[in-house]
Amino acid sequence: HRDSGDTAQRQRVRSLARAQQAILTALVGTLKDTGIAVSRACTLVGIARSSYYRLERGYAHYVPVENPIPHKQRSQPAALTESEQYDVIAALEDERYADCSVVQTYWRAFDAAAIDCSERTFYRYAAAHGLVGDRRRRKHAQHPTPRNKPIVHAGEVGQLWSWDVTELRGPRTQDRYKLYLVIDVFSRYPVGWRIEYTEDTTKAVEMFARAITEHGVPNGVHSDNGAIMRAHAMVDALHENNIVTTYSRPRVSDDNPFSESLFKTIKYDLNCPEIFDHIEHARQWTTHFLNRYATEHRHSNLGRHTPRQVHTGTAATTAHRRQQILDRAYTRNPHRFHTRPTAPALPRPTGINTNLSQAG
Repeated sequence: HRDSGDTAQRQRVRSLARAQQAILTALVGTLKDTGIAVSRACTLVGIARSSYYRLERGYAHYVPVENPIPHKQRSQPAALTESEQYDVIAALEDERYADCSVVQTYWRAFDAAAIDCSERTFYRYAAAHGLVGDRRRRKHAQHPTPRNKPIVHAGEVGQLWSWDVTELRGPRTQDRYKLYLVIDVFSRYPVGWRIEYTEDTTKAVEMFARAITEHGVPNGVHSDNGAIMRAHAMVDALHENNIVTTYSRPRVSDDNPFSESLFKTIKYDLNCPEIFDHIEHARQWTTHFLNRYATEHRHSNLGRHTPRQVHTGTAATTAHRRQQILDRAYTRNPHRFHTRPTAPALPRPTGINTNLSQAG
């Protein structure tokens, strides 16, 4: 009963709508007979002109097509011939116009009598063939193959080093001192660093040679895509020591998180000068800071051990001593603890883009 009632209601609504449309159409016809234009009469009555014509003529004249041809596939009498279309594409791909916009290309080709279509038609064919916008050759050079995400593990000291270069401000606007810094990823220990006026590959190679002499040869070295990191002399020096080199992806800032994190720690240190007096001032302050960082900083991701303790293998002794202190405190006052206290764990394996990565 409900369905039949709804159907009847819809039929009444449709009948009312048809009656209203008939009244409006008749009113437009009356106004038209008085000399008022159809468009003006439709505006006065409040009905679309297309609706008026459709209602006035009805649907008897309309015969649906079973397989209609899409508009783009229909034969257009004014369309360019295949030969004329070829001339348009040839002008768009002409080397003489490679640095020109579509409009500039059109008028130059038109003045050269190479084409005779309209500017709009020319632009339409340019859009259809993907030749609009900046068409300069240097903008459409072959893009390099996208680089895969670097995934490098660091489960122990010496397995992976990370390095980068950052700027320290000098007294003048143009003074920018370059801090080269290499750290062991597992221990966060700074194994090599230097400050120079510019980025110099030879000095970077010397820094690595000294770091390798003091701390041994790492399995791998990770860096970003700076020119000094990609320099042939730098890469060759590392490969001669059988060191695997990995690099961050272009414009991916967190592909080298350990170096970036330490740079932030340096620059956010309360004692870090915003402006260094001279390069020796920068070198002296950085020497003091890195020594303090390596020997005093209890790193959150190293179980609150210092980088030197982890790097030299003495963190286990420190952890054992901490546990003894906690055990004595628990024995004296067990009521102060909900559970038996334990010392922070030793550092866990980490790496670049691994699910164990912890750069902080």
